[in-house]
Amino acid sequence: MSETSPNAANSNNKDLETNDESATMDINDCKGLLSLLDKLENLEVPTNDDLKGHDHVLQLVLNYANTNFESSKYSNVIDYTLVTLLNYSNKTVLVPCLIETDYPRALLKWLSSVSNLSPNLFVFICSQESPESVHRIVGTIYNISRHDNGIQVLNSLDTADRIKEVQTHNEDPEVNIVCSMIVALLSTSEQIKNDRKRMNNILDQLLQIVVDTSKRSPRYQCGGWHISEPLIVLVRLICYDRTLDYILQHAQVEFGTSSTAEFLIKILSKFHKEVSADDPLKLSTCTALCNILWSISLRPQYKQELQENEEFKLLIEKIANEEVVTNSAQYVPKYIENIQKAADGILCNIKNNNQVNIPTVTVYERRKSVVEALVPPTLTDSKPSVMISYAHSDNNVCTQLYNELVKSNQQFDIWIDWKNTKTGYLWGKIADGITESSVILCLLSNKYYESKSCQQEFVYAHDILKKPVIPVYILDDKPPGWLAIHTCIMKYVRFRNTKQLEQEKLKDLIEMINENLSGTSSKTNVDLLPPASVPLHHDLLPVAQKPKKEEKELKPNTLHEETNSRPKTDLSRKLVEKWNKSDIEQWFQENKISMDLCKLYQFEDGTQLLSYAASISNDEKIELQCKLYSDEFAEVYKGKRLLPHKFTTFAYALRKLSSEQVKAKLETKQIVNHPATEKSAEVTGTQTCEIL
Repeated sequence: MSETSPNAANSNNKDLETNDESATMDINDCKGLLSLLDKLENLEVPTNDDLKGHDHVLQLVLNYANTNFESSKYSNVIDYTLVTLLNYSNKTVLVPCLIETDYPRALLKWLSSVSNLSPNLFVFICSQESPESVHRIVGTIYNISRHDNGIQVLNSLDTADRIKEVQTHNEDPEVNIVCSMIVALLSTSEQIKNDRKRMNNILDQLLQIVVDTSKRSPRYQCGGWHISEPLIVLVRLICYDRTLDYILQHAQVEFGTSSTAEFLIKILSKFHKEVSADDPLKLSTCTALCNILWSISLRPQYKQELQENEEFKLLIEKIANEEVVTNSAQYVPKYIENIQKAADGILCNIKNNNQVNIPTVTVYERRKSVVEALVPPTLTDSKPSVMISYAHSDNNVCTQLYNELVKSNQQFDIWIDWKNTKTGYLWGKIADGITESSVILCLLSNKYYESKSCQQEFVYAHDILKKPVIPVYILDDKPPGWLAIHTCIMKYVRFRNTKQLEQEKLKDLIEMINENLSGTSSKTNVDLLPPASVPLHHDLLPVAQKPKKEEKELKPNTLHEETNSRPKTDLSRKLVEKWNKSDIEQWFQENKISMDLCKLYQFEDGTQLLSYAASISNDEKIELQCKLYSDEFAEVYKGKRLLPHKFTTFAYALRKLSSEQVKAKLETKQIVNHPATEKSAEVTGTQTCEIL
């Protein structure tokens, strides 16, 4: 955000004179400040990160402004200072200089002065220039909030609360929008969750700016905003499930298309085609759009719309293969991935199984990792590999875990990005690492949930390659719905002490890893691996699609026909641990449980089914799980309600199945240990008893 300013070198400009002709201001001081401001505007961004020249000038300007800010004599000079700072901060790479010289604190102090309607308020605040001063200060704070370091510093100063106060008492719509964008950039997932009404309004404001600017080609500017600015803020927000759902399903904005996703695809196609490659904002705009569409493609309930758009696929393929020339003077926040990585992520998620444009994995390679895990290390050429998937913000915990695992085991090697991706294409290397690993450890935290790269790693490992995944929770961060639905049936470890990981929990984790490597985990069963020769998508659920009229009455019967066409199994004579997916579907039908729930959970085998039974062992847990899955059910089935009695039917049937399984095991044990059985075993030369 910037503003056109007058020529600071013109010291005779009346706009830069004091309001009071009788003021005793030393004209040399005024000229000195104007000279500093002129120098600040013309400082170039250094290529070697040496910003000492900037720091010195900024400090001198700050000293002058702090001394004279509330003096009515120098209001025009101070006003011009605010314009210069607004334009300077618009170069986001220079924000660290403002932070180093403590401008965020000063700006908040000035904002309090401007916003305070006390009798001591200086003259220009009461004039028509007052709204402009508020706008410039708020605009500079917004520019600072576009930098990762700026977000951290502004949050430490409780800036969001101060901005909300300004927003409450200010009627200027332009100031209101800027305040909304600051609050959006500074908000955490919990704050978004707890302030839904405000965040919904902010999302609508951002989307409306995108709509308005999209109509102003070829410049794509409207109301002082370029289309890239609201899109970048949306990238920051859309990593949260709730905001993604609101944008795609509930936004109070007219897009002129059948869906939000179609609108975003249309903008990307149009902007990519119309805007020349030398436009400095083309890359940032296309990158933001690709990041948003990547987030959409990661959700099973939304990605089908992207899969069905052939023109979109071709465009993303083109973007993925384009040569990208980055500009060192342009800052890219950490929450935005580079455009080629985003494009590759989209293709990985939406391409047909035989078209995935990532390293190909053969049946042999996918089975090899499991076979190596099942065969003793002495019989294989190398040890099995365990990969750690983590957010770089959790590097401290990851390093501790890596060192402890290296020190404590001899059974497996550890794959970690900083050790294996020093050269070459990063995502390709990570995809290879996931493919080659026998077990994936996912270090789950709020930063992990917010990272599209981490989400992609989880989806690729769990959904596409069906690798064994062990959730490793950090602190008490709770997983969002899209992840919770997968991890709720997995064994996990939670570390609450991040300064020094608990030894007992480390032992538990190593035991879980060894269980998976030894083949005791159902996830390492060779029979569960996809039979195709390339990574396959394992969708949680087919996305709801508008059926043709003639298909509407056929759909319910189709599922029953498919299930009934399979040969029936006598489930009472088969241990639940040995059930496959078909057995589970049969059990759902025999117990008259909604098949929508069967599809929602996607249990792969009986072991997973029994594992989930532990989470509904009493009525309180049943109620809790029903609430959790009601939201997920509504998302997946486009607003359809999960009726409590249907979930209760499922829960009670599963509890009954679990207790019957325990009883069956006890009876089996008694049969094996019965004297008659032992005597019979002596005669036959065996000590086993198989229950069919």
